[in-house]
Amino acid sequence: MPGGAGAGVGRRRGPTRLVVLGLLIAAGCVSYIDRTALAVSTVEIGREFGLSYTDLGLLLSSFATVYMLCQIPAGLVADRVRARRLLLFSLLVWSAAQILSAFSTGMGGLLAARGLLAIGEAPIFLAGTRVIALWFDRGRRAMPIGLFNASSALGQVLAPALLGGIAVQFGWRAMFGVVGCTSLVLAVIWAWVYRDPRTVAAGRGEDAPPPTIAEEIRFLLSHRSSWALAGGFVGVVYLQWLYAAWLPTYLQTARHAAAARADYLSSLPQLAGFLGGLGGGVVSEVLGRIGWPAARACRVPLVAALFVAAAATILAPLCPTMVLSLVAMSVALFAAGIAMTCGWTLGTVLIDDGSIATLEAIQNMGGSLGGAIAPVLTGAITQRTGSFTMAMVVAGLVAALSGIIYWVGTGRRIEA
Repeated sequence: MPGGAGAGVGRRRGPTRLVVLGLLIAAGCVSYIDRTALAVSTVEIGREFGLSYTDLGLLLSSFATVYMLCQIPAGLVADRVRARRLLLFSLLVWSAAQILSAFSTGMGGLLAARGLLAIGEAPIFLAGTRVIALWFDRGRRAMPIGLFNASSALGQVLAPALLGGIAVQFGWRAMFGVVGCTSLVLAVIWAWVYRDPRTVAAGRGEDAPPPTIAEEIRFLLSHRSSWALAGGFVGVVYLQWLYAAWLPTYLQTARHAAAARADYLSSLPQLAGFLGGLGGGVVSEVLGRIGWPAARACRVPLVAALFVAAAATILAPLCPTMVLSLVAMSVALFAAGIAMTCGWTLGTVLIDDGSIATLEAIQNMGGSLGGAIAPVLTGAITQRTGSFTMAMVVAGLVAALSGIIYWVGTGRRIEA
């Protein structure tokens, strides 16, 4: 394994690696519960503050917009700062953001809190992937990355049922307070339990100094694969944010489900997304074990999954019943989960370990662009057309285009 980033992995295996992975899964799950909390109470917040679909779309997209802008800085920091300190800072900031959300008195306050939440959560999956690269060999990363990425879908599974119940019983402000305090508890656990591998100096080899920021960015952006990773990830995250931001509202307004029932029904497609995230890791690892090159073992299922997700998303609003629509959306999110895991793993096998977080930041910046566009464009299209149908057709086309970008652009490893 190149550099020093993987050299010390073999000294700390077994249960310790499982504890590290468990902490990352918990952090990923809680981060998505936190960022999904707003979508759970969109209808109630919109009614209290007198917001239109367009206003709600802007509010829902504010997180992804700030998150996108923070990706490159967060990736550069994650490649240079020890994960224990960085993720502790991250957890503390996003805990504060959620607690502040509970005291918001209008759209402006919620926008500010969502921006702070995005700043806090920006490093989580970049630094977490860097941690996995330190603890797991290159050929054995698909499964842990699959579990880590699936934690995001697990958070979206748990959020509607858990937070919806709190919001119905005690109001949306109490809901934000609970999730903020939960994140604070996780921050304490992380600080107490996690330690970086002692053999890793500042996240890189002991002898090799890191390149300058300008050199690293210039090197990565000079390769077509970096741009393709970013462009392809737009569609993956666009799909996920379409459902994360608008699924409860879609079920209430288009399928006429009661608010409490819509929250629980929203968990079903998200559960499929969680299983898809796990499945992506399994598929990539199995293909690798039967002799496929690591990049191909990620790329082929990634592209296939995006086309399946695109077709299912386009079909979902055309289904005659809510049950069939939920089935189609479950298929879409299952496939999107596979695409998420395979896309994220692909970035780790196309580059040496020392620049993983920065490359993933470039990819995630593209994904965050999709995440920023999806809620606001969906809201605007729905406001104009009076239904979600055209918005979901657009989402399907974006996903299909991303599949083409991945297939055409990620055939080469990123190296000097």
